[in-house]
Amino acid sequence: MYRLRLQALQKALEDAHLDAYFMNTSDPHLSEYVPEHYKTIRYFTGFTGSLASLFVDREKAYLFVDGRYHTQADNEVLANGVEVIKLGTSGAKDPLPFALNKYHKIGLDGKRAAISLVNSFIDGGIEVKDIDLYSAITTDIAPLNNSLIRDLDPVYCGKTRKEKINDLLYCLNGKTHILSNLESIAYLLNFRGSDISYTPVFLAYMAIHQGDVYLFCDVDRFDPSQLDALYADGVIIRPYASFYEFLKTIASSLIIIDENKLNYAAYACLKGRSNRFVNTMSPIEEMRAIKNPVEQENCRLAHIYDGVAMVRFLKWLKESDKEQLNEYDVLLKLNEFRLSYKAFDLSFTPIIGYNSNAAMMHYSPTAEKNTPLHNEGILLIDSGGQYLEGTTDITRTVALGPVADIVKKHFTLVLKSMFNLSEVHFLYGMSGSQLDVLARKDIWELGINYRCGTGHGVGQVLAVHESIPNVRFTHATNKTEEYVIREGNLFSDEPGIYLEGQYGLRCENMVLAKKAELNEYGQFMCLETVTMCPFDLDLIAKEYLDNKTVAALNAYHQTVYEKLAPYLNKEEQAFLKLQTRSI
Repeated sequence: MYRLRLQALQKALEDAHLDAYFMNTSDPHLSEYVPEHYKTIRYFTGFTGSLASLFVDREKAYLFVDGRYHTQADNEVLANGVEVIKLGTSGAKDPLPFALNKYHKIGLDGKRAAISLVNSFIDGGIEVKDIDLYSAITTDIAPLNNSLIRDLDPVYCGKTRKEKINDLLYCLNGKTHILSNLESIAYLLNFRGSDISYTPVFLAYMAIHQGDVYLFCDVDRFDPSQLDALYADGVIIRPYASFYEFLKTIASSLIIIDENKLNYAAYACLKGRSNRFVNTMSPIEEMRAIKNPVEQENCRLAHIYDGVAMVRFLKWLKESDKEQLNEYDVLLKLNEFRLSYKAFDLSFTPIIGYNSNAAMMHYSPTAEKNTPLHNEGILLIDSGGQYLEGTTDITRTVALGPVADIVKKHFTLVLKSMFNLSEVHFLYGMSGSQLDVLARKDIWELGINYRCGTGHGVGQVLAVHESIPNVRFTHATNKTEEYVIREGNLFSDEPGIYLEGQYGLRCENMVLAKKAELNEYGQFMCLETVTMCPFDLDLIAKEYLDNKTVAALNAYHQTVYEKLAPYLNKEEQAFLKLQTRSI
């Protein structure tokens, strides 16, 4: 099936007189997670991960994946005639130098490629043609969602739409700003949707021009009261499909865009409409990254709700006969506990990996493809929920029975690494790139590294992955790891050890940046852990922990019990008491 689809694409690119066709996993809004309609890499190759690039030339297909997906890509696409190029490994080339050395003329869909990416091809001497070659082939792919958009009350988000718009207009100071990022648009307007699974956003574009705010979204997606409220707040609504033609009418001396977040087709419409483009992160990204006091309090409550569901799930898992379960059974049960309590949705597809499957960072079982469990070994569980109060993301690694001493050693050092970061006291001005080593140093001392970042920002009833803050030592395209950690920033702390073919271990809590003392040395900062769920003491080898980490773990577990016990029945409280005992 996949080979036939690739052959059809190869025929199309040959007819278009192209050397190759380029695809990525984005949609026209350059989203990380996309509507089913835009999962074209999966359609042509079988790859189900959330991030990849694909070159299809007249002879072969090449899939580029980062360290999270090395093993998964091999498992999913090699049999379909696709070569996997593993970024971050010795000798691996990323898509740009690969293309520069191989092709003279490539095609791509300009609506699904960032300005920065296309310009990098052009600057390298490659002729780029904006052309959609795939839609005529993917005729059986899912249609776009067109459901109603819902309000998010300021009681959950802390500011009205009008207040946020005024803040944005103040930042822009009369400048034109074009954006297509769905999380930013949903945040600014206090709306949420269901166009993308697990991420409560809706398809829309936005332009702020000459002090006017234009929203490009079809009116039949709103009820009359919402339309009245938008009008009252000064928002002008235009059809979704009219966005690109509107851009051709803009005349401005300065236009603010983010070349990593706006697609090339939009840029092509704007060229010639301005004397100057300013390439910078949208002010809305920083607005939504700094959680206000109402958002912070709601975030804490969301994590308490999530912790209650997780404790009930862990109790069920620990008390079950694992010989009667497989990974997919666990996934369904976890979803049941979360969705039957307070969550209105999941925040992503749960990652449930047994033993060697846990070494694949983003592995997820299905009804058709899963591994049976046994009363031994480890199970990695990475999951999260969407609550009206906030978005959660948590990983726990659980012993299902006896585990090898080396597994306990590695788990204990991963746990220590997580506390190394969450317990840090630091001067204001530090960025994620400067803090990252705290979570890696004990793992590096083993001669091991994890091929991903240590932490990512998390939205407020939005995407589980946000670009800032970004805790990593390697450089992201938009250098988000250089963003200074500010009070109100919420991000994950999730070091791990992944040994291919053996096991994977990860500990993940969410932390909230706060101001600590102010003295003659400057403003000190600290991190408040908001995730409330015990770690599995059965996996801890205490001899690998220092006294500071033991004290931090015991204090954290005491807080977990105090926060969650009022929501649990007596049996659940007794289970939690055992799981949070001091070591």
